[in-house]
Amino acid sequence: MIRDERGATVIEFALILPLLLMALFGLIEGARLVWMDQALDQAAYSTARCRTIASVACDSAAKQVTYAVQRAKANGITVNPANVVIDPAATCNGVSGALLVTLTVNFGSPVAKLLPLPQTVRGRSCVPVLPKV
Repeated sequence: MIRDERGATVIEFALILPLLLMALFGLIEGARLVWMDQALDQAAYSTARCRTIASVACDSAAKQVTYAVQRAKANGITVNPANVVIDPAATCNGVSGALLVTLTVNFGSPVAKLLPLPQTVRGRSCVPVLPKV
């Protein structure tokens, strides 16, 4: 029996293509999520450090929020100042009297309907406040 199999490859590719694209875009969005999380953590840490070393750039609450927004922007992320929370008397890992800086950003992803991705990304840094000498 003679069979014509010339179109089989195209049909197989058409069946596999959606899965490949979903895997590719899932990988891209997952990497973007990890990058955004790391960038927010770094901005939060920089802000906490600026405040604990008593820098002039962070000597008031408004300046600390502005500093956090600028550090996040330097990393390529736009943070709304209302989403910057600075708690100067937090308890972190059982240690009281620590400084906690939290930055929150919405994570808008075009593949969020296909993959279980979080809606928000939160960067946090908790540093101990040393007594002034």
